[in-house]
Amino acid sequence: DRAALPAPGIVTNPGAPPRTAGAGKPTRAPVPASVSASVEARLKQLWAREFDVDVAAIAPDASFFELGGHSLTAIRLANGVREEFGTEYPVARFYEEPTFRAMAAHLEGTAADEEGGGEAAAPDDRPARAPLTAQQSAFLTRHRTHPRPQIYNVAMRLTLTGTLDVPALRTALSELVARHEALRTRFVEDGDGEWSQEALRARPVHLPEEDLYARLGSADAAAEEAERLAGETAAVPFDIEAELSPVFRLMRVDRDRWVLLFVLHHAACDGWSVSLLLRELAALYGSEATGTPHGLPAAESLPQPGEYARWQREHSRTQDKGRLTDYWARELKGAPYGMPLPLDRPRPAELSGAGDVILFTVDAETRADVEALARRHRTTPFVVTAAAFGRLVAEVGEEGPDVVLGISHANRERREFEALAACTVSSFTLRVRGDTATSFGALVDQVARSAVGALDHAAPLRAVAADVSAVLGTEVPDRLPLGFQYQSSLETEVELPGLVTAVEDLAVPGARSEFNLGLIPTGGVLSGYLEYSTDLWDRSTVEAWTEAYVRLLAREVGEALRGEG
Repeated sequence: DRAALPAPGIVTNPGAPPRTAGAGKPTRAPVPASVSASVEARLKQLWAREFDVDVAAIAPDASFFELGGHSLTAIRLANGVREEFGTEYPVARFYEEPTFRAMAAHLEGTAADEEGGGEAAAPDDRPARAPLTAQQSAFLTRHRTHPRPQIYNVAMRLTLTGTLDVPALRTALSELVARHEALRTRFVEDGDGEWSQEALRARPVHLPEEDLYARLGSADAAAEEAERLAGETAAVPFDIEAELSPVFRLMRVDRDRWVLLFVLHHAACDGWSVSLLLRELAALYGSEATGTPHGLPAAESLPQPGEYARWQREHSRTQDKGRLTDYWARELKGAPYGMPLPLDRPRPAELSGAGDVILFTVDAETRADVEALARRHRTTPFVVTAAAFGRLVAEVGEEGPDVVLGISHANRERREFEALAACTVSSFTLRVRGDTATSFGALVDQVARSAVGALDHAAPLRAVAADVSAVLGTEVPDRLPLGFQYQSSLETEVELPGLVTAVEDLAVPGARSEFNLGLIPTGGVLSGYLEYSTDLWDRSTVEAWTEAYVRLLAREVGEALRGEG
């Protein structure tokens, strides 16, 4: 779902450090003579719930990666530990020692007196206005300065086949908007040029049914008209200074088929939020259509964007900025920041925002090989596929084997924000040093080390660029031209009673960045997209690179698994 991505991208599975060279098995962490039964039992419940297995299946040597863990799993488990044990568990530890035994040993004896901090405010204490989140502020600036601000629209088409209860759908959408302030927020500027966010009062959703089938007389004509209207609706820019309310549009295209358009602004959502909203919509519709409880948390208990903004500001205030500067100065010393790929035409003084998207598929066999190689190197599919992208850029590029990528991650630091509908994604920089790797396996190890270090010091480049520039004595840009994403948080399977539902992304023409490649695990394969600036490249050029990436990924991963690379 490309539309659920920011520039340069959204939710990624950041990587992990590789095994020590020559090591057959991970080194076990020291284990106390006896881990208390209480700690073990409580922790097993967390693991069993997260991996959807029986508690009995969680053996002491159960491996986080063998059970299918990735960075989002690590975030949720760390959040669960904070809630259950009252202590922090660094996400990086999952990659340094990924066994249940090691986690239990770490937690044994820890006191539950660490401050949780950033707790959600009680609903009655929520002020009417709040500061902008860092993400809202960034999108406000981008929207107001981009020549094609509609590219920040997140547009989805839900095709509903079967028996649709239209009044129940209206009620469900109205309840969804009432539950999440992000769907009824506006940005307000005060007299000093400072912006804040204000949640507006919930109103019933107006959702007329446009019966294209009756008007046009045939399903084919109705489907064609719905396609045109969908593209037209998705491409209307929001008035970001007025209100960020979503756009809903319902069209009947056959006797038993409807199309529901759902358009949001990226300042209000990310891939995690899209999945959350679709799940809640399904639950609310099912409840209204069948008269059964929806089973969702009470609306009053949900976190809201204003709370996240206040927590974010406090977290930023207490963050060790010197630690971040020192790390990124070391990591980015001598790094190349320009566009390494050859251009089809000279770069204009200013990009127009015109762009295109190429869709492609990595087949099931290659996906399985990617996941197998990731397990072998105690890392994630993100690391393997990013290493392959770095190698492709080095092969076709003009700047050598050192490649710098902009990566995004879910950034759901605390459990209380897992149910937050908002854009929380943040980014970090990933350096792929192909010149130091003698094989693809070695490159995966290098990228894994860089990824876990970057995740442990995650910060948008714009947040550290000035300080790092001062340390290095060279200019560090606040954005990178190359982006890469591996989305694992985007789940668009929706079950509505009496209906077969298909969810599709409606990509708005344009480019948020110069060159951005993403992969989404779906249905046993990897669905890919490549968004690029048409100011710089022809479609045929980028299509050739996309095909080359698919071939390179299959070849390099296959050879590495056979011990040939």
